[in-house]
This record gives sequence, C-alpha cells and structure tokens, in this order.
Amino acid sequence: MTPVAAAADLRSARLTRIPRRPFTDTDATLDVRWGYQAQNADRVQRVAQGERIVGAKMGLTSAAKQATMGVHQPIAGFLTDAMRLPAGHNYDLLARTAQPRIEPEIAFRLGVVVDRPLTMASAADAIDGIAAAAEIIDSRYAAYGFRLPDVVADNTSAAAFVIGDWIDPAAAGDLAALRCVFAADSRVLASSTGAAILGHPLQALIHLSNHLSSHGGYLRPGAVVLAGAVTDAVTIAPGVTYRAEIENLGAVEFSTSPEQRTTT
Repeated sequence: MTPVAAAADLRSARLTRIPRRPFTDTDATLDVRWGYQAQNADRVQRVAQGERIVGAKMGLTSAAKQATMGVHQPIAGFLTDAMRLPAGHNYDLLARTAQPRIEPEIAFRLGVVVDRPLTMASAADAIDGIAAAAEIIDSRYAAYGFRLPDVVADNTSAAAFVIGDWIDPAAAGDLAALRCVFAADSRVLASSTGAAILGHPLQALIHLSNHLSSHGGYLRPGAVVLAGAVTDAVTIAPGVTYRAEIENLGAVEFSTSPEQRTTT
C-alpha cells in the first residue's frame, strides 16, 4: 500500500463514515515513516481542495497511551480551518463522523515562526495565547483498533476542535499545575492537571518543534497547537453538553444535537 493510496482510502473512510481495517493487518512492514508520508499525502490533497492549514496537534502525550502503543514519544498531526468549530451548541456530528470521541486539551497560539527545535524557555516565548480547548477525534479504523503507523497515517484521528477564549500566557501560571475538570451536562467525567501532558504542556510544543525541524516543516505566527489530552477521551453522546474547565484558562463548551446517533 503506497502512502498516496492509503491517504485516498482513509479519505474515503472519512467521507463515507465507514471505518476500515488497519493497513498493518495486511502489511507488517509498514512503519511510522510510511505513516507520515501517508499523512502528508492527505494534507496535500486537503489543501488542493481548498482547506487551509491552521496549526498542528499532538497525540500520545500521556505515559499510559505511550505504553499502550509501545512508544516513548508523542506523534504529530495537522489541523485545517475545516476542522475548527465555534464554541456553541447543537452540532450534528453524524454528518461528519462515524465514532466520535471528545477530550479536553490545552491550546497554544504561536506568536513566532516555529521551524527549529525549542527549549522550555524558547517554547514559552514562542506563544502569545493559551486557551482551554476540546478535540473531537474519530478514528477511521473500526473500534479504534490500530497500530502506530496506522494512526499516524490517519492524522492521529483528528476530526474537529473547539477553542475557548485566548488569554495572555503571563496570566496562566504554572501550566503543569493547572486543574482541569471535564464534565458532561454538569456531571464530572474526569479531572486532572496539565502535568498529564508529558509532565508539562510545553513539552508537547518542544516535541512538535523537533518533529517540524526533522521533516523540514514550520508553523507561522497565529497557528494553533493542541498540546494533547488532559484526560482520557469519552464517546460523544446525543443531546449532551461537554465542558472543559481549566484553572486560569477558563472553559470551553461543545454540545451535540439531540438527534445525533453515534457508534462505538
């Protein structure tokens, strides 16, 4: 399976909302390099069809998820303007997803070009905004069954994202200590701190900068970076309002239409 053919198959799965088998089920030689080649083919196709790259996202940013996948570093994907949803109510994800899940995130807005490896100090200086966010993921593989090359090819399961109000990084405090409460219709689903993201959310930006540098990529000022999930993702249900409230960063809400149907 060539990277271009894989990207086309994943696009078909996304548009038809019919999950497929992982590519690695039939070809055990596929590796992460192949996965990023397929991801890049998907990015090229989306841009050619009018989507605009607006940022990047990190995946496998928790120690538990890395252990499950047998890796020791996160993976990266891209974000487009078509994926961004305004915070609000009554979204019908049935029209765009097959098995959607949602997770709370910390989002960064870049104030400079990022095209080379960053340190903790330069990563902090690289951002001019921080916000509470939520990411909607939707694996193109049945029941979220995949191996590392598969999920990289699938753009780390990216589907959509919602961002709250941007705040000045100087007002955020210690990002690792910020408490996040994730709720559905006021029922708390999970809570954690920013330390769930690689020990410190800025580590996600550092990993992303290393990835961009090694692949000859870059992000412009104004780009959005989703640092990774603060808690585990949950399956999206119809007629529910999800709220991620992060200490010092405020909150972001996302609601689904009552008639929405989901699969798991």
